[in-house]
Amino acid sequence: MNDKDEVVIRQQQEFTYSGPLPPATEFAQYERILNGAAERILTLAEKEAEHRRVIENNLIKSVARGQFFAFALILLSLAVMIVGIIFNVPLATIPPAIIALSGLATAFIGKNTKKLSEI
Repeated sequence: MNDKDEVVIRQQQEFTYSGPLPPATEFAQYERILNGAAERILTLAEKEAEHRRVIENNLIKSVARGQFFAFALILLSLAVMIVGIIFNVPLATIPPAIIALSGLATAFIGKNTKKLSEI
């Protein structure tokens, strides 16, 4: 090798992490670079967590409301069927029977809905 030849060594590092907060070492570096950055990152993570809880609670309430209305519809359909049978009107009992049975089948067989853990 003569004096004019140069050797270049390149080193590259990659760090990954998951979660709302960076590792403690990086967290301290953020604060050192920009005063107050750590507090801003914590506030951002807290707001994100609160937002997620609100969304999950709304989803749970929505599912419960849907189940209540489905149950009420099935009960109403069964009541119409019983009244039709009592008054000897068999053709009038077919549509509510279909509604009630399809509702029950949907409840027991299940639909392709997202679970809370997939959100």
